[in-house]
Amino acid sequence: MSNIQKALIEATGSMGGYLVPDEFSNRLLALIQAKAVIMSDCDIRSMAGLTKYIPKVTSGSTAYWPAELGTITTSQPYYGRITLTAKKVAALTEASSEVLEDNIVNVADQFVDQMGTDIALAIDDQMIEGTGDTFTGLRNTASFTNAVDALGTINMTHADGTASSLTGAAISVAAIQKAVTEILKDNHEQPDVSYWNPKTVGQVQALTDSTSRPILNMETYGSPLLREGITSTLYGTKVKQSSQMPTTLSYGTTSASGSASSADAIIARSKQFAIVGQRRGFIWKTDYDIQFDKYKYQTTMRLAFSIKYPNAYCMIRAIID
Repeated sequence: MSNIQKALIEATGSMGGYLVPDEFSNRLLALIQAKAVIMSDCDIRSMAGLTKYIPKVTSGSTAYWPAELGTITTSQPYYGRITLTAKKVAALTEASSEVLEDNIVNVADQFVDQMGTDIALAIDDQMIEGTGDTFTGLRNTASFTNAVDALGTINMTHADGTASSLTGAAISVAAIQKAVTEILKDNHEQPDVSYWNPKTVGQVQALTDSTSRPILNMETYGSPLLREGITSTLYGTKVKQSSQMPTTLSYGTTSASGSASSADAIIARSKQFAIVGQRRGFIWKTDYDIQFDKYKYQTTMRLAFSIKYPNAYCMIRAIID
């Protein structure tokens, strides 16, 4: 790694710098895939240009049981398409020559780790909370068709985008059961992943079934699942925690405890609920600012994100402490 660090420091150019060795791009990509919670569960496609169109079935054909010599009714499947438009995510950091000279830790490692974390959080944030400027995220009211509140009552967003009918409550077993059912009844396979803010997982840990057994299966601790960012299983879903899942939401209702903030969670079928397009991997550059005697390190990546099948995931909304 010392040779790579040397390359980072010495390969400078005031007109834009040189590419940093491939080891950094490969390591950063691995970090993003490990730290970006949502992306690994999406259907990932390569992109050859700015935009890619992917067909999808919007309604299938129908099978019939005709009588002998009877007419077979014609039915026609219908198709739509998903539009992927690549966006750029970037990170830039600086270090003085004194820091590089005096720091006893491997600065190159630290830069890669920090940039990997920052980019992963930015990607998760847009995939969950995006309002359309970059991506249209999972929580956007234009994205999902299935939603329940924390008590398990089906609650769809109003046409004007508000959700005043939602009642804040602590998470219930009924909400999780109903969320799974909503996906299954739309002819998707068993949901296999769920996303929670770490604070909300504490509530789920306290839930029990009718025989007082915890519904959150903690037996996965210490197993290989942990390497995939999975802490436990819940009704057949791998539980993943993301700090980007919001906990300060307001749905226009007050709770019995007087809490003004709520959280959301997501139950989903992986590879079906969303799709990611990879336009290109990471490019690293370094530059030297002679006026201030400092080095700049920059990386960029281009990718796209779109909802694939809106009914392949279900929002659990208005969860309060």
